[in-house]
Amino acid sequence: MKKLFKWLFRLIILLVVLVVAAIILLPIFFDPNEHKPRIQQLAADSVGREIILNGNIEWSVFPRLALELNDVQVANETGFKGDYLAQVKTLSAGLEWLPLLKREIKVGEITLRQPEISLQVAQSGKTNWQSILDKPTPEPGAESATDQYIEIKQVAIEAGQIDYVDASSGLALNLSEVNFSSDTIKANHDSNMSLDALIALPANNLQGQLDADWEFQQKLPGTSPTLVFNELSFDGTLSGVPLQLDSQGTNQLDLASDQLNLEQLSLSYGALTLETPVMGQQLTQRMALSGELTINPFALDDLLESMGSALDNEAKNLMSGRMKWSYVDDRLELNGVEMKLDESTISGSVKLSSVSQMQGNFNLDINQMDLDQYLPQSHDQAVEPEQSGGQLDLGRLNGQINMGQLKAAGVHFSDISLQVKTAGENISVEPLQADFYQGLIKTELQLRPSQAQNKLTINHQMQDFQAGGLLQDLMAADYITGLGQLDANLTIDEPFSAAPFKSANGQLNYRLTDGDIIGIDIFNIIQQSLSFLNQQEAVETNAALKTEFGMMEVSAQIQQGILKTDVLKLSSPYFNLSGDVTIDLAEQTIKGTIRPMLTNIPEGVLDERYQKLLGVRIPVSLKGQLLAPDIAIDIEKLILESQKAKIDEKKDELKEDLFDAILGGDDKRDKPAESDDQTGDATMTEREKKKARDKQMKRDLLEGLFKSSKKDKNKENTEEDDDGNL
Repeated sequence: MKKLFKWLFRLIILLVVLVVAAIILLPIFFDPNEHKPRIQQLAADSVGREIILNGNIEWSVFPRLALELNDVQVANETGFKGDYLAQVKTLSAGLEWLPLLKREIKVGEITLRQPEISLQVAQSGKTNWQSILDKPTPEPGAESATDQYIEIKQVAIEAGQIDYVDASSGLALNLSEVNFSSDTIKANHDSNMSLDALIALPANNLQGQLDADWEFQQKLPGTSPTLVFNELSFDGTLSGVPLQLDSQGTNQLDLASDQLNLEQLSLSYGALTLETPVMGQQLTQRMALSGELTINPFALDDLLESMGSALDNEAKNLMSGRMKWSYVDDRLELNGVEMKLDESTISGSVKLSSVSQMQGNFNLDINQMDLDQYLPQSHDQAVEPEQSGGQLDLGRLNGQINMGQLKAAGVHFSDISLQVKTAGENISVEPLQADFYQGLIKTELQLRPSQAQNKLTINHQMQDFQAGGLLQDLMAADYITGLGQLDANLTIDEPFSAAPFKSANGQLNYRLTDGDIIGIDIFNIIQQSLSFLNQQEAVETNAALKTEFGMMEVSAQIQQGILKTDVLKLSSPYFNLSGDVTIDLAEQTIKGTIRPMLTNIPEGVLDERYQKLLGVRIPVSLKGQLLAPDIAIDIEKLILESQKAKIDEKKDELKEDLFDAILGGDDKRDKPAESDDQTGDATMTEREKKKARDKQMKRDLLEGLFKSSKKDKNKENTEEDDDGNL
């Protein structure tokens, strides 16, 4: 900054040199246009850069010496874009005659009309104006005796254009309609200056009016000045939202000590207002800025609405806060963070080792948060995420978040801790832990959006939690109660699609002990089964409509959003249950069969009539919506199960009759007596014995064929059950 001001001062001296050169040459040469090469060389020697005078040189000598240069160009540094560092349409200046007799130089008004200046910074950090700044200058105190008597009445810039491009940071800044003016400039004399311009940052969609008014103070000859700002303001827009910047109090830039002190800087963006003092040191070397930021209370929904993102929720959305900040050489620290969002308090610190790469650490504590009140109230707010060709870069962040209480989707968590890591577009949570319905929850999550498969990976454990309380908060109904254990490993290929569960794969194991199934009464199903068998009205159903159990166990595989159970068991002192079901996670539907079996008759619930159902599995079909399925007893299979023993006994009788019909003869007459083998053998002739052996061999052959056919039939029935055919 100090060198830049020195360069501007050099520019003014250059103008003086041009005027003085013209004064020296005019008495000797009548037309200065004939001697442009010499004038250009004198100017080039002063700044170390080629100066080109394309237009005519106009001059007059009365009442003062006046000079006007037209179409002036200053060559650009080699290796930078464009041919010129600066182009000036008209440069004019005047010089008083009489002060020259006193060895004083009094320049009238120096005016630059429509100057166009292109300032560039290369990837290496080299600038296209550095060589001008590096031009050797006299040491302090070595200036000539006349230097202290140089006086410039006024410097003015009209309708200027300044373009600044920094390739190392990607910053592009445009100043247009630049107007600058000053009053008298001379050694050891304060000078008032003002600047107004239209400023634009195209990459950030920022534009507006910049106004500045300051006092140029130089206490000692040869020292750098101090700028004391009376006004520093900006009024414009950022992405279409009003943006204002204003300064209050004492604000100064001390170029001698390389320090900045802004007593109070206020920035307003829509409904948001930030206030902070700004202290700066080593501005031209390793710039260090710091302050204490205050975020005045504002309505977050008003700010988002002005940004084109309307917010419709149940929360008040009031936010405020304060923090200490410091910025040094691309490093940002936020300490003593105290933020409030409605009833939530957020405190902690953020330390970014590289702001440009969003790399650093954070540690945040949140007392409590109710996420449900911030969810959209209207369904039309839930829209598909926009597809973008570019990747979202979340930087390289690593942080810890601790939270006292959290409510999400009606579910309550407490004493939550999670470690968050980002790497570009990838996010990992390793792990999230919380107290969870008198138990513990632990989740590890990894999101990698660029992968073709397994974009989202979740490893989830829930230990010793009360399932009834969880389901009551989650679904407003405790469908199942008991002490639960859950272990699930899940991957999702398309987590951002409209139906993410369609691409879900994985497995889960679920175990509940000492609980109830609400909405399904196994004993009522058993009562209905007996009624069907006896062809009589069912007894009155259980008003509570629930089933107590000692243990429930579920093990399942998930493929492309379809969950199929490998194990489905439920047991109690009076019955047990097995089954197999298929659940469509995306559609939230269920299809399958459960098979309760009465193992003991509970006193006061069932009576001796139910003896016939002991050991009989009752086939019950489930289908429809997952949380409210249609339940039906398969009467045909129930009858087959209950009459199985009698049917098997009858089958044996029919089989014997069939064998007799095929083989012929009376079985009792042909077979030897079983009570006394020796007597039987003695009474039978050899021919009868041979005939009996042949007949037994035929019976054994038919028995084998019959059993083989029975096994095949049972296999077919099993395959039908596996396919879900009821």
